[in-house]
Amino acid sequence: MTTKLLKLAKIDPSSLDERCVILSEGCPNCVPDETTFTTQVIRLNREKDERSSLPAVAN
Repeated sequence: MTTKLLKLAKIDPSSLDERCVILSEGCPNCVPDETTFTTQVIRLNREKDERSSLPAVAN
């Protein structure tokens, strides 16, 4: 199901690695009546050359 969501969102699964988190507001299996889902990919770590200190924010 994850691959299907990524393809629907036009996200190439081969561009993701172990640092990526996939967030989706539902899926066709858990919400069969819905036809669209917001899907995001968040990369948790930056590449070594791009690292900088960023403040942590929690809600």
